[in-house]
Amino acid sequence: MTRMKVIQEGPLTEDLISVHEIIGYVLVTCKELDMDKYHGEHLATQTVSQIMKISTKQAEAAYYNASELSKKKGWGVGELLKWNKAKSHMNSPVSEAVLRKIAEDDRLDNHVISEIQAAGYLSLAALELNFLSGQLTPLEMEFNYQLRVLDPNEALAIGLQFLGLELEEN
Repeated sequence: MTRMKVIQEGPLTEDLISVHEIIGYVLVTCKELDMDKYHGEHLATQTVSQIMKISTKQAEAAYYNASELSKKKGWGVGELLKWNKAKSHMNSPVSEAVLRKIAEDDRLDNHVISEIQAAGYLSLAALELNFLSGQLTPLEMEFNYQLRVLDPNEALAIGLQFLGLELEEN
């Protein structure tokens, strides 16, 4: 089945996923889009930052108004200049201090949000990092696809490994 067919047949839902899983899904999404490794790492950590500071209602609104977000982003030379500057800041790994701060935040251990909210947070994080408006739709679509095809336990393991944490055996 093609990616588009999977996305069409499996729209984002209110199903809950953990923050650590979301990190894994974001990293795999960026890898599948052939983004620079560090861009994906920065996007994953920025997504967590958005989760911790923006309400779920705002994230849902961002998802449902994604086309409006793209329009607000702007077009042209200014957008390219901001993206080039952002890329230069993302050309190295996320600092160990940031990863440690996320890993040590006990609030994230049991925090869950819906797939729809996760996509909204992802879009808001991309905007915060000055991703180009044309990158938002493919990013959201690939994220949706990964939610359908990547096993949640694998996403969780990837997210935890990125943070330097271990998967607890039950």
